[in-house]
Amino acid sequence: MNKSLLAGAALLVGAAIAAPAAVSSAAQDQLQLAQAGPGQSGMGPGEGMDPQMGDRMGRMGGMRGGWMHDRMMRRMMQMSPQQRCEERLARRAGVAAYLVAKLNLNDQQKPLWDKLNTVLQANAGRERQLCATLKPADQRGQETLLDRVNRREQFLSARLQGLQQAKPALEQLYNALTPEQKAIADRPFRR
Repeated sequence: MNKSLLAGAALLVGAAIAAPAAVSSAAQDQLQLAQAGPGQSGMGPGEGMDPQMGDRMGRMGGMRGGWMHDRMMRRMMQMSPQQRCEERLARRAGVAAYLVAKLNLNDQQKPLWDKLNTVLQANAGRERQLCATLKPADQRGQETLLDRVNRREQFLSARLQGLQQAKPALEQLYNALTPEQKAIADRPFRR
């Protein structure tokens, strides 16, 4: 599988196939971080993380509430709002790459993936532009409640528009998957 296909897969799966909970969680993360004031991450311990992800990580070594969780949270807290936003996009891309590799798309499914991937890359580009507009933490103290609400609205609108644009292509791809592939797409982290 070539690198551009893999990168595109990362966007697809993270935004569309990975899991509805992960998609809504990513939007929630963006909202919480976008709303956070100076010196705040917008997430308390365990907040903003997909609960299923915490459960999965717990099975993989006790991340939730453990040293890995603490380490990840400390790392995120040290990032600027722009970096946290970019980090979420990168994590979504990684999950998508993992899922596409697990799906092992056949020759008939690959063009459907390419169609979806084109939409997803455009949507990720728009989200990346929003990430770039986030003010550094030291400048966030001058923002009003209305500024934060407007920023949340921008992120939510971008996510909703992206999901609406991707949905038809996602439905085509999903309907072309075998029952085994659908089971993987529906529950990508099931053992």
